[in-house]
Amino acid sequence: MKNITRELIFIIILTFLATVMFLGATTLYQSSALLEEESRNHILAATEDQAGELSTRFSHIQGLVDSLTGTVRATFDTHDMDREKGYVEDYNQGLKDIIRNNLSANQLAYGLYVTYNPDYTGQNDEVWYARTERKITPVRADFGANGRDFTLPYDEDMAYFFKPREVGAGAWTGPYHDRDVKVDVITYSKSINIDGNFVGVAGADITTETTLDLVKSLKLYPRGYAFLLDENMNPIIAPADKEALKHVSAKGGVAEFLGNEERMIIAFTSLSNGWILGTVQPRDIVFKTISKLRTVFFILFLIALVVIILLANWFSRVFSKPIEERQARLEQENSEKDVLLIYQARQAKVGEMMANITHQWKQPLNSIHLIIGNLLDAYDYQALDKEALTAAADKIETITRTMARTITDFTEFLKPPAEESAFEVKRCVKTALSLMEESLSSNAITVKLDLTEPCHAYGNANEFSHVLFNIFNNARDAILDSPSAERNIAVSACIREKGDRKMTCLEVSNEGRQLEESQLRQAFDRYYTTKPPGEGTGLGLYISRLIVEQRMRGFIYLDNWEKGVRCVIEIPSEENDHE
Repeated sequence: MKNITRELIFIIILTFLATVMFLGATTLYQSSALLEEESRNHILAATEDQAGELSTRFSHIQGLVDSLTGTVRATFDTHDMDREKGYVEDYNQGLKDIIRNNLSANQLAYGLYVTYNPDYTGQNDEVWYARTERKITPVRADFGANGRDFTLPYDEDMAYFFKPREVGAGAWTGPYHDRDVKVDVITYSKSINIDGNFVGVAGADITTETTLDLVKSLKLYPRGYAFLLDENMNPIIAPADKEALKHVSAKGGVAEFLGNEERMIIAFTSLSNGWILGTVQPRDIVFKTISKLRTVFFILFLIALVVIILLANWFSRVFSKPIEERQARLEQENSEKDVLLIYQARQAKVGEMMANITHQWKQPLNSIHLIIGNLLDAYDYQALDKEALTAAADKIETITRTMARTITDFTEFLKPPAEESAFEVKRCVKTALSLMEESLSSNAITVKLDLTEPCHAYGNANEFSHVLFNIFNNARDAILDSPSAERNIAVSACIREKGDRKMTCLEVSNEGRQLEESQLRQAFDRYYTTKPPGEGTGLGLYISRLIVEQRMRGFIYLDNWEKGVRCVIEIPSEENDHE
């Protein structure tokens, strides 16, 4: 019966798995196809946006030429031309300012010109300004030396003059090498016809380099590029893969082809002037996210396969056994675990409390020992009087009173915080130092206080005194471990603005041995100590951090300074900053 049940459950789960895998694979295939189509549409849309941007730039050039053409048509007087000798030269004086000003207003154009028809004016004449070295300067064309021929059939570099008349409208021509300025350019020109007379052409140049930079900036993905064709599919900026030209048409669209080294996706669309902009992107980069998605799904399917097979086997075994027996065993195991966890938690709390009490009592007992030793020395040297004895007794009473509060203090530390209030930082500093006076003086350690600025903090003053006591203890031990002859501890306090909080900053600097970076990072870890085994509990700084950061909502950290180690404590100055 058990074997039949186990096999039946296993078969049901495997059937479910096969169904899920089939549905998942089908969904993945359909989703991948949709994502690929969406990616192609995105590339086409981006190419169309870039074509629109490029068309806008070219339209600015066309507008510049249209404006210049309109100006010449409105201001050039053909009757004065026929009557007055030297009319063209006089007219050009005003035309120069117009061309120079119009060119300065357009940063894309390289040159702006008006070329006169020599058959009409009887001479080779041209007004031409170009942008050279960021300055707009006149260009004097050398018609003879550069072989400009105004007769048909015309050369490539004369298309700017003849093509506008052929098509009856403004026309883009090029790229060609302009021999006057020795630059490769693309030009847009428009014929100037006045009263039936062909006066000449107005035009603007864009350097091929500028156009190339514009087109290069249009790539969408790494290793992608863009190209530009004229209305006759002749390359203005040729694609890196010649195969791309076989897939381009004036209608626009998206296609794939095998490039020089990898499969590419090409998108192409027309510009406003009839030219065609194409972008070519590596297929593996375009569909990189989709490939990753497929890989993730495949890995998830494998993981699911392994997990479900394991679960199927486990469930088949589990459910073949009596449910009551299984439930009873689980309840017994859980009960044993609960008892063990409660015992471990209780032991951890007791052990931590005893370790804290041991650490807190160690220094006061040592201080009492030093006070008694000093009294005996004073008695031996007959320097003991009532005043010294009374002072020693008061100190011992203060220390023992503090020791009597230790167990209560640390018991309260494990409970929710006691009522908090504003307290004076200077008073806590002096309280902590008074408990260490004998230890500091016997080791010739000087404490320099810079507490002239009144500084208050909000929290538990007694807990803060414990923190300072731990910090001063570590400062003293660092000085004793250092070979330096200078034995100083500096304490300073000030108020700082930290965001919208007002913080009291206390710095305790010693002139002892500096710490390594790893020691600075671990200094506040529980049970971490730099002292030899048996000489430190590793709890002082750990407890200090708990009090400052968790109970007082402040900050505490260590860093090295030029003579030793500095401990910086920042705690809220007011109740509102403590929240």
